[in-house]
Amino acid sequence: MGSNEEKIRYELTREFRFEAAHRLYKNYSGKCGNNHGHSWHVIVAIHGFKLDDSDMLIDFNDLKPLKRWINEVLDHTTILWENDPMLAYIKESKQRYFATKKSPTSEHIAEVILAKAMELFNNDRIKVKYIEVKESCTSGAKVFPIN
Repeated sequence: MGSNEEKIRYELTREFRFEAAHRLYKNYSGKCGNNHGHSWHVIVAIHGFKLDDSDMLIDFNDLKPLKRWINEVLDHTTILWENDPMLAYIKESKQRYFATKKSPTSEHIAEVILAKAMELFNNDRIKVKYIEVKESCTSGAKVFPIN
């Protein structure tokens, strides 16, 4: 029997968590305009058509650089739009922050993590399929690169 490798697309996921506050200030008037925190849940999905010499798409441990980046950049920060007036206070009080180009919605935070994941993992054999970011057990966003 021949190899089915050419007919199979493999996909794997790895999940990470981090804690951070944010608020929606840009063109927003709902209750999420107040600074508030979440236990964020991130899922990275990798896909490809060819396994490596160990018969893996990628070793799950090789996805840890994304978790390290999340811990260094996003964990226990206040995530604010770069033009939010609250950012000046956060900086002055020497608190950890991450400033975004867009409103720090789940969609945009997923975009930011997607860009980093693609930088870390995309190569000739594997690609990032999507990033899912959940700010609660019932609400989240999933973003897909357009290749």
